[in-house]
Amino acid sequence: MLGIILGVATILLGAKAFTEKGIPLTNKKNLTGSTAKTIGVICIVLGVALVAWGALGVMGALASLGS
Repeated sequence: MLGIILGVATILLGAKAFTEKGIPLTNKKNLTGSTAKTIGVICIVLGVALVAWGALGVMGALASLGS
């Protein structure tokens, strides 16, 4: 379950890279441009992997309850 939560948070952070404001680095500075988009794609890919890993863990736990 934790993998799903972390994955969704990572996907949302990666999606911020494609907005006008970019990815927040500090309170006053944001990462924008092609660098932000590259990091955003990496975050989204990592987030999808975390969601898949979390879903497999939940499915495995449910399957062991049924046995």
